[in-house]
Parts: sequence; structure tokens; C-alpha cells
Amino acid sequence: MKYPTRQRAIVAALRKAREAAGLSQRQLSEKLREPPNWIQRIEALERRLDVAEFIAIAKAVDADALELFRETLQG
Repeated sequence: MKYPTRQRAIVAALRKAREAAGLSQRQLSEKLREPPNWIQRIEALERRLDVAEFIAIAKAVDADALELFRETLQG
């Protein structure tokens, strides 16, 4: 399945924020109380995420969700 460029940009912004926070995929999943492979599937573009999940992930990595979203719109 192919994802549009925008979806790839959203995931890239979240991955960058996760890495900047020094969290592994597993650590972030645990912090969000999600299954261990949850973030891995999102970052591998095997699973799409909704707006509420985007906000929760941003908050969990101490990033501004609106700023992350703006980055994806500018790219």
C-alpha cells in the first residue's frame, strides 16, 4: 500500500520528535500504554494514525502538536 507524501511527512515529523526526546519506539509505546509494536507500525507506514493519536504522540514526546503539523504542511 502506498501512502501519499503528506502521510510520510507526518510520520517523519513524529519520528524526528521521538528521536529528539531520546525515546525508542518501545518506550514511546509504553508511555502511551499501547502495544509494543504500535509506534513501529506507524513509523513503517503500516498503520495510519488519526488526529487524536497524533496529538497524544506529540504530547508524549513533549512536542507542540500544532508546530509539528505546520512542519508537514510546509514540506
